[in-house]
Amino acid sequence: MCLILEHKHSLEKIKEQDALIAELQAGEYYKTHQPVSDKQITSSELYALLRSLFPGIAVNLGDSYRFLCHYDDITEFLVQDVTNKMPYISDRQNISSFDCNVFANRLLGQFSVPGWSDLCFGKAWLTIPAHALNIMIADDRKFWWIEPQTDELLEYNYYKPENVRWIEL
Repeated sequence: MCLILEHKHSLEKIKEQDALIAELQAGEYYKTHQPVSDKQITSSELYALLRSLFPGIAVNLGDSYRFLCHYDDITEFLVQDVTNKMPYISDRQNISSFDCNVFANRLLGQFSVPGWSDLCFGKAWLTIPAHALNIMIADDRKFWWIEPQTDELLEYNYYKPENVRWIEL
């Protein structure tokens, strides 16, 4: 009898987790929780900052100003997001791949909702290693890499600046 109750409890927990994942994938969390970031940066300041870190690379900025990222906002967002839970599928294995580029695009897309889309959050492409990942500028104006497959935040010097091909925010 005890095993049956434990099994039933486990099934209920799985249903709760599935419901939570479905809710998060629908974006409900991001509609009700807004970032607390309030430090702005103009596009010219952001461009100058990125060019000082990565001389000579292509930088694409879409807005005239952005809000710098508060660490708690990004951490909470990444905890709620399920991009890192998706399976990696190499483009060598399948035409319909889900590789680093797709992970970075998907995580950037998750930030494309009102409030969150105003943050200094974007995407970068590296040449060595050939890799796509996300980036952010924190409210202390520090640059961070975000690995969308693991949600790991990596400091600026994790990759060599000369290996960055382009950045888009």
